[in-house]
Amino acid sequence: MNILLMLASGLGVVMLLTVVACFVFSRQILLRWYRVRKAPFNDPLHMQMLKLAIDAGMPAVELCFVESPVVNSFSVGSRKNGSIVLTTGAIERLSKEELSCMMVYEIAHLMSGRGLREIAVVLAGTLTVLPIAALWGAVFTGFGQEYDPAPKLIKFFVTSLLAPPAALLIHITSRDSVKYESDKYTALLCGPDTVIGMLSKLSDQESWDVNPSHASLFIANPLAEDEIYNTLFRTRPSIDDRIKRLEEVEY
Repeated sequence: MNILLMLASGLGVVMLLTVVACFVFSRQILLRWYRVRKAPFNDPLHMQMLKLAIDAGMPAVELCFVESPVVNSFSVGSRKNGSIVLTTGAIERLSKEELSCMMVYEIAHLMSGRGLREIAVVLAGTLTVLPIAALWGAVFTGFGQEYDPAPKLIKFFVTSLLAPPAALLIHITSRDSVKYESDKYTALLCGPDTVIGMLSKLSDQESWDVNPSHASLFIANPLAEDEIYNTLFRTRPSIDDRIKRLEEVEY
């Protein structure tokens, strides 16, 4: 009984330390997760983003890039200390006006405050990584190769245990209204036609193999929507619905 109590206490301490670490370092963890590179201060996009942030009443905002052919973006941090991350695909395929829309959208997200959501994303992301760790743990302990039935069964079992609580954590900290509010804010500043053009390019592209728990961070869902596992983490309205709302409102 004493051993069980000690184990339970130890597990509780580990969980508490993990939550505290996520609360303090969630922004840094997510930026390192995607191996982003900071934009030079004299980069034209960085100067453009700084002007947009100043116009919105934001203090220093960091601009970063992540290597990916898809058109997408996300933001992490807070109003006082935030980072906007653009994919290289967005930089290559969007016009200057559409890139401005994308950055304004992310600025609006930072202004809305998402600290609790980012902590949930990091915690849920850690949970969804564990099945992969279980798979390779099974491989290295002699259960066969990664494509053999035993390691795949172990991965499936761990996934079935951890995916539902991870998805629940994402859902209870997500708000669909934030997407609509950010779209509206961007349309007011950049014009609805430019925003609709940007969103149209976001919807017509291939999926991006990111951690499913992180999907809610992005301006558009990067995951393949026809996979049952990914639907657990779907928290955002569809691009078509967002475009429809923009078309129905007069600006």
